[in-house]
Amino acid sequence: MSIPLSGNIKDTSLPDLLEHLRLTKATGSLSVRKGDVVKTIYTKSGQIVFAASTSADDRLGETLVKCCNLTRENLDHALQIAKKSAGLKKLGAILVENGFLSPRDLFSGLKMQVKDIIYSLFLLGDGAYRFEEGVPAELIQLQINYQELIAEIIQRIKKET
Repeated sequence: MSIPLSGNIKDTSLPDLLEHLRLTKATGSLSVRKGDVVKTIYTKSGQIVFAASTSADDRLGETLVKCCNLTRENLDHALQIAKKSAGLKKLGAILVENGFLSPRDLFSGLKMQVKDIIYSLFLLGDGAYRFEEGVPAELIQLQINYQELIAEIIQRIKKET
């Protein structure tokens, strides 16, 4: 079965898209747009390596506050430092350099953020998608086990229904 590289997830489901990318060992970005929000899953050789979102709810800082014992005050302080650096320093680096988070907690938070973004995409019933080849060189590449991710998503959906 051929999967189109663009379309709507109501016609071609996200699980089918991800499985197609895995089987074809695709490297690139799968972006899904719903309204003003764009969420993107990055793959390398068919494996999910990262995800990003334009939604404020999906920001790294918010995820770290929820899961990694980062206080709101420390996050706000780090965001001020990041703003002063004019984008030259990433939030994660600032958090670790200032002792607000350990590198391990940052890594855990990044993985949680990626999984949360992908999970939110599974809940969408509608949205325009597009796959484009290539991954930005500066992209942080995590290794997300596809089978474990799907099992986690199924468990989360069962808990919430």
